[in-house]
Amino acid sequence: TYTLPKTSGPVPAAVQKSWDVFAAGLAAHEKVHGDTIVDMVRKIETATIGLSVPDDPGCKKIRTEMTRRLAELSQAQRQASRDFDRVEFAPRGNLQQLIVNLLMGR
Repeated sequence: TYTLPKTSGPVPAAVQKSWDVFAAGLAAHEKVHGDTIVDMVRKIETATIGLSVPDDPGCKKIRTEMTRRLAELSQAQRQASRDFDRVEFAPRGNLQQLIVNLLMGR
C-alpha cells in the first residue's frame, strides 16, 4: 500500500495534466522502493527458513545469528534505497525533473 499526495480539490485542466504526469512518475518511483522491500523479504526467507544452530536449547545462538543476517539484509536494502533516491533526486534525475515540470506547469 502506498500513500501518495493528491490535489485538495478540483484544479484547472492544465494543472491537472501536469499533476497526473507527476503523480504517475511518483507512483512508479515508490513502486521501485516497494519492490526492494519485497526482494528483501525473499532474501530474509532464504536466509532464515530452515536455519538451525546446534547445541542451542535456549535459542540464544540462533537469535544472534538471525539478528546478524537480518541486519545485513536490512542495511543492504536501506543503502539500495538511498542510492536509488540519490540518482532520482540528482540534477536532471527523474524525480527532480518531475518536480520541476510540475512547478513549471509542463
